[in-house]
Amino acid sequence: MSTRISIPLGPIKSDDVVVIIGAGPAGTSCAIKLRKLSEQRGISPKIILYEGKRFEKKSYYNQCLGVLSPPLEKLIEEDLGVPFPWDIIQKKIEGYYVYSENNVIKLFGEHHPSYACRRVEFDNYLFQEAKKLGIEAVPARVTDLDFNSKGIMVYSESNNIKADVVIGAFGLDDGMAKIFERLTPYRQPSFLSSIVTKIHPGEKAMVEFGRYIHAFLPSSLTQVEFGAITPKGNHLTVNIAGKKIDSDLMDRFLKLPTVKKTLPEGIDNLLPHLYYFKGKFPTLPAKGTFGDRYVMVGDAAGLNRPFKGKGINSAVLTGIKAAETLDQHGISREAFDKYMDSCCELTDDFPYGKVLRSLTIMGTRYRLLDSFFEIAKREPLLKQTLFNIVSGQETYKKTWQDIRKFRFLFGVGFKTLYRKIFKT
Repeated sequence: MSTRISIPLGPIKSDDVVVIIGAGPAGTSCAIKLRKLSEQRGISPKIILYEGKRFEKKSYYNQCLGVLSPPLEKLIEEDLGVPFPWDIIQKKIEGYYVYSENNVIKLFGEHHPSYACRRVEFDNYLFQEAKKLGIEAVPARVTDLDFNSKGIMVYSESNNIKADVVIGAFGLDDGMAKIFERLTPYRQPSFLSSIVTKIHPGEKAMVEFGRYIHAFLPSSLTQVEFGAITPKGNHLTVNIAGKKIDSDLMDRFLKLPTVKKTLPEGIDNLLPHLYYFKGKFPTLPAKGTFGDRYVMVGDAAGLNRPFKGKGINSAVLTGIKAAETLDQHGISREAFDKYMDSCCELTDDFPYGKVLRSLTIMGTRYRLLDSFFEIAKREPLLKQTLFNIVSGQETYKKTWQDIRKFRFLFGVGFKTLYRKIFKT
C-alpha cells in the first residue's frame, strides 16, 4: 500500500493531467462537468478517458436495466449542461405492479415518469458528448498504476502517461479494484449479483404488455431478493438479483406461476433459447473511497441507493460532484473530504434504505407482504409510500418517516410474524 502523499490544497490547474478510468455515466459526467467548469475559469487541464469497450459499436451488453429515473433529466440538462437524449428513449414507464407470493398491487400516481432505453445507447450518448468537448478518449484498459510523490503513472494496453489525479469510474471491475486495493486503502463495495435475459415476444404482445414494470418478491425462492420484468422497445428485459444466484435460479424464477402469468402467452417456446448475462451492483459504500490523488465515482464508490439502486442517477451525480471538488478544492485527501460531504444526499439515505431493505426481506421470507398489500390497497397514503419505496422518487429518510405514521402496521406485522414462527 502506498504511503500518504502531502499535497497542498488548491483548485486544479491548466497543466494538471486528469485520468478517468472508465467512460460510463460516472466517468463521462465527471469529464464533461470538469471541462465546462475549467473553461469558465479560463484554464484547460488535460482530461483523458480510458475505456476498453467500444460504445459506438453498441455491441456489448450491460446488465443495468436501462431505466432512466427522476431527477436524471434535471441532472443532465441543468447540472451537466447537455441535452437529455430523448431520441434514445424506447418507452415511458407509467408505474409498477408489485407481486408477493399470493398477491399483487398496482402502483402509480402523481409523479415524474421514468423512461426505458438501451443502456449501451445512453453510455454512447454521454461518451460522444464528452468527445465533442475535446476530451481525449483512449480505447484501452488500464493495466496498472504507480503512486509516487510527483503523481501517478498510469499503464494501459495502449500507452503510459503520468497523471496528477485519477478518477476511478470502473464500476465493479474486479481487475481494477484489485489494483487499487493493492496500492491504496480502497476496498470494493458489497454487492448483489444479477442475472438478466431478454425475451422478444413480438410486436402485438409488447403492446398488450403495456408500460408498467412488474416487480416480484418471491418467498418460494429465498436466494432471489427480487426480480423484475421491464418493457423496452421490442423486447422484455427480465432480471433477478441476490447474494448468490445462478442460471438455475433464473430458470426457476421464469417458471413461477406469478411470473408465467405475467409473461405473454406462448412464451414457453422461447424460454429454452434465452441467453443469460451475469453482473453485479453495489449495496453499500466502498471503503477508502478517496485519498491523495484518487477518488471513486459511480458503482466503484458504492454510493447507490441501498434498496432501489438508481445507479445511473448516482453515477451522474457523483461524477458531477467529483468534478466540482477538483475545480474548487483540488486533488488532496482533504479536498476529497468535501466531495463526500457534497454527496450527503446519497450517504445520509443509507441507514434508512438498509432498514427498508431488511424489512422487505423479512416480509418476503415470512410471507407478510400479502397482508401488507391488502392494507395498502385501502390506504391511499400507504399506497403512495409503497410507490416511493419501489420507484425511489423520495428519499428513504422521508419514506421511513411516512411509514412510521402507520403504527398499526407494526402491530399487525408483529402478530402475524409471531403466529408464523410459533404456530403449532
